[in-house]
Amino acid sequence: MIDAIRIRNFRCFAQLDIQECCRFNIVVGDNGAGKTALFEALFLALSSNIEVSVRLRLQRGLDVAVAGAMKAIEEAMWRDYFHRLDWNRGIAIELRGSGPEARSLHISRGEGQLLIPLQGASGDSAPPTGAGGEPSAVAPLVFVWRDAQGREHRSSPLITAQGIQLGASLEDLPDFFFFGANQGVGAAENAARFSELSRNRRERDFVKLFVREYPWIEDLNIEVSGGLPVIHATLRDVPAKLPVNLVSGGINRILGVMLAVASRPRSVVIVDEMENGLFHKHKGSLWRAIIAMARQQDCQMFVSTHDEEWVAALVDAAGDQINDVALWRLERVENDKRRLRQIPGNILKAGIETGGEVR
Repeated sequence: MIDAIRIRNFRCFAQLDIQECCRFNIVVGDNGAGKTALFEALFLALSSNIEVSVRLRLQRGLDVAVAGAMKAIEEAMWRDYFHRLDWNRGIAIELRGSGPEARSLHISRGEGQLLIPLQGASGDSAPPTGAGGEPSAVAPLVFVWRDAQGREHRSSPLITAQGIQLGASLEDLPDFFFFGANQGVGAAENAARFSELSRNRRERDFVKLFVREYPWIEDLNIEVSGGLPVIHATLRDVPAKLPVNLVSGGINRILGVMLAVASRPRSVVIVDEMENGLFHKHKGSLWRAIIAMARQQDCQMFVSTHDEEWVAALVDAAGDQINDVALWRLERVENDKRRLRQIPGNILKAGIETGGEVR
C-alpha cells in the first residue's frame, strides 16, 4: 500500500505531505479544495505514460483536439500542471510504500532545441514543425518516473505538424485504477476485468454479490456487440439482454469500481466523487461489498465524496476494523494554500455518532 505522499508544485499544491495512509482514505472538502488534483497527482505518479495526461484532460471536460502555434499547444496541454502556472519550477510527486506503488514522478522543462526544416526536405526525413509551420522545439517537457527498483523511465512529448507525439512506455502497470468524477467507464475496460474473473473461475461469486444489490438484474455475462465484447445484463421481464452501459450509467460505473477491486489483488483504486449516479439506499450495502472485497484482495482505496451519508455508511460498513479507515479533509487557507487534516477512523466514528459535521 501507499504509506506516504509528497507533492511539490503540482496544480493547486505548492507543497503537500501526507503520512500514514490507510486502506480506505476518504477525501472531503469544498469545491476547489484540491480533491481531484490530489487524485491526479497520485495517478500520474502511479502511471508511466504521458498518455495519461490526455485522459486527465478529458476527465476535466477539456477537448484534446488543440490547434495553433507550438507554444500555445504546449501551454494548453501541460502548463496548468504547474503551481501558479510557473513551469520554470519542476513538479515532484513521490509515493512511499512497500510494493510497486513506491514510485515517483518529476516533470521539468528540458532544454529547448529548435529543428529548422531544410529546404526540399519532405516525408519522413522532414523535421517536425509547429502547427503553423514554424520550427518546432524537441522535448519541451521531460517526464521522469522512478519505479520501486530505482529504475528511471523517461518520456517527452513532441509537438509536430502531424500532431502531438507521446512516447510509449514499456512498463506494465495493470494494478492502478482511476475513476474520474465526470467520465463513464468504457465497456471494453469492464469486459476485460470481468473476463479476468471468468478465467480464474471467480465470476459467479461476483455476479451473485452484484445481483443481490440489484435483484431485478438476474445475471451478468459477456456478449459480442458490434464485434466487441461487452458485459450484458439479463433483466427480469425483459426478453433480450442489454449492455450494462445502456441499463444505467451509475450502475456501470460502480460495476467498474467493483471489478477493479475484485480482479486485481493488491491494487490501488482511486474514485473521484464516489456517490455519482447512485441512489441513496444502496450506500450501505455497496460499501459492505466493496470493503469486504478490498480487504480480501489486499487493495487500497482513495475515494472522494460530497455526501455525508456516504461517509457514515462507510464507517458503519467497516465494522470493528475501523482502524483501516481515515477521513482526509482538504481546506483552502490564506494565500490560496491548501491544508489537509487527517481524522482517524475511531475519531471519525465518534464524531458521526455525536452528530458532528464530517464533510
